[in-house]
Amino acid sequence: MDTTDIRLRVLETDVAALRAQSQESKVINAGILDVLKDLRTVTTELWTEMTGFRTELTGFRTELDELRTGQDSLRAEMAELRTDMTDLRTEMTDLRTGQDELRAEMRTGHAELREEISVVKRSVGNLELSMKRVEGDVAELKAGHIELRHLVADLVK
Repeated sequence: MDTTDIRLRVLETDVAALRAQSQESKVINAGILDVLKDLRTVTTELWTEMTGFRTELTGFRTELDELRTGQDSLRAEMAELRTDMTDLRTEMTDLRTGQDELRAEMRTGHAELREEISVVKRSVGNLELSMKRVEGDVAELKAGHIELRHLVADLVK
């Protein structure tokens, strides 16, 4: 067996290894794309939830405006309705407690959303870095494959 045969076998082995690595990279890329699709789904769901919270917040603001309007009307009628004053004060206290509870719930919901969005952003950043590394590896594999082709072509000549 001469050196050309040995070189040719080594090159064939290297080409086979590069093909295997290329297949591995394809599998990894497919997995990364699946994870990205899942992250997009989660992000979409989070946006949907956030839109729902905004809608609820708008509803709460509308209710709050309505309550304030009602409160102003009650103040105008207070001179005539002094006997009902105790009941009105009790209702107002209940409304304020409800408002405080709603505000506390909204703050908690917003804080949780912000945390989830932050986690998703970090995950997307990590995935992007991984994709860049994989793309670099694929580029190196392609360059090696081209170099091997040139070497084989030179050997065949």
